[in-house]
Amino acid sequence: MIPKEQNAAGQHALPRRDYTMALLGQAMLKGTISEARISELKSALQKAAAERAAAYTRGKSTTVTRTQAEAFYQSVFCQLDTVLLEMPDDAQAEEALRTQPLDTLLEAGQLRTLQLYEEAKADFRAAYRLTEPFATSFFKELLTGFEKFCTQFDARFRAFDTKVDYVYPLLGEQTAAEAGVTGTAKYYRALRLEGEFLRTLDADAMHDLLSRYAEKFRTSPLMIAENLADLALRHMLVNALGGGEGLCVTAECAAAVQAQYKAVTAETLCAQVRSVLPEGSQELSAYLSAQLPVLAETLHQRLTAGTLSGWLAVKA
Repeated sequence: MIPKEQNAAGQHALPRRDYTMALLGQAMLKGTISEARISELKSALQKAAAERAAAYTRGKSTTVTRTQAEAFYQSVFCQLDTVLLEMPDDAQAEEALRTQPLDTLLEAGQLRTLQLYEEAKADFRAAYRLTEPFATSFFKELLTGFEKFCTQFDARFRAFDTKVDYVYPLLGEQTAAEAGVTGTAKYYRALRLEGEFLRTLDADAMHDLLSRYAEKFRTSPLMIAENLADLALRHMLVNALGGGEGLCVTAECAAAVQAQYKAVTAETLCAQVRSVLPEGSQELSAYLSAQLPVLAETLHQRLTAGTLSGWLAVKA
């Protein structure tokens, strides 16, 4: 997947991966967290990591390997990330880090980690059920990571490693910018929403589209490597510009859109095709709307380069 971090509501300017470390680094540079508080936080972090070491050895020792110690520290920070990333913005996250007891934040982070773990499992199961009628081999590969996520994810000692590989791309070239269960939950929720979108489509028309697209590249529908929601939406957008609807774009429609819109800006294209988005839940509508500008930009690039047909499975 192409890296393209998308911060929640645009309120977190700092990187979402290793978020607590970034917060601390920024606060130290700006002097907004006192040296005394920094020292207090360091001691509390060392204590939390030591408690994990003791729990890991079942109280027999706090001595562990360097690799294990690093994993415990990463888990502590990962759980802090989980709760601090849900603050409305960086300022309020920093305020929590500056004023709240670390034990309180860690307890909240551990609870939220477990909640996200359960939500993520439910989202993936729903996503798989919804997408299965059209699923490619790349989508089905997600089952391996999901099985490991369910059976091997260690929320306490290796919270940063969910065992999940993001082998199937998301709509709009998104990536999970966060580590740990926060990133995995975000990825699985996106898959579920895309599954909900796919279920709004005519199944026969979607299968026909996949067959034509696969034939174009001399492969099978099962081996299509692209995002299925992206494939469907791009054809819907072009049809909308050509005055039609549905998933089947004719050669005449593609040629007409190419000629009429080759000089139109991406912003104008985005505004003109927004009405094609299907009605659904508020969450689904927000998800599709957020990715539409990326699709419109790609559409604009194709039109500018005169390569629109290469983006589609045009029907002669």
